[in-house]
Amino acid sequence: MPDITIDPKTTALLLQDLQEELLKGDRPVAPLSGAELIANCKKLLSKAREVGMLVIYVKVTRRSDMKDAPRPAFGTPLGTPAPRMLIEGTPGAEIVSELAPQPEDVVVTKHTTSPFNTTDIEVYLRRFGISNLILTGYSTTGVVEASLRDARDQDYDCVVVSDCCAAGSIEEHTSRMDLTFPRSAWVANVDEVVAAIRG
Repeated sequence: MPDITIDPKTTALLLQDLQEELLKGDRPVAPLSGAELIANCKKLLSKAREVGMLVIYVKVTRRSDMKDAPRPAFGTPLGTPAPRMLIEGTPGAEIVSELAPQPEDVVVTKHTTSPFNTTDIEVYLRRFGISNLILTGYSTTGVVEASLRDARDQDYDCVVVSDCCAAGSIEEHTSRMDLTFPRSAWVANVDEVVAAIRG
């Protein structure tokens, strides 16, 4: 393990798309279960709060008419509807209760895969003097990958917490953690990241 120190004053913890319908619904969550993912994120969140680190929650929601849902991928059969879920104001769209935000936390709502496109997250990052991001979330191949790519393009140093992320399959998750993400971030488990945070 490299000798890495994370400064809580210049670091933000991003808890991304950790919502009731995603982690406790019918969608596959791998390689960890939704409950295991929540438990690991809770450990990391506790450390972040202990040292006064900025905590930013990212959530994704849809209008009740689904007109803000992304278009199906090119080549998808015509008339294939987007899954009706994460409707704004419904219980399923809420952040899981075990990781509920506190009044001092930042909560941003997005309508795209990356929070850097349709939220004011960068306003908070600039105003709090953040240069380093700790990334977690569901899914590894969705919000985590997208936010990592966008953050690196804007010169943020990034940490991806491998066991605070999950995807729709083990293969999706491990390919990113083993091959893709190490090119752009320090990939470490929750215990390694907690140990590196010095406040």
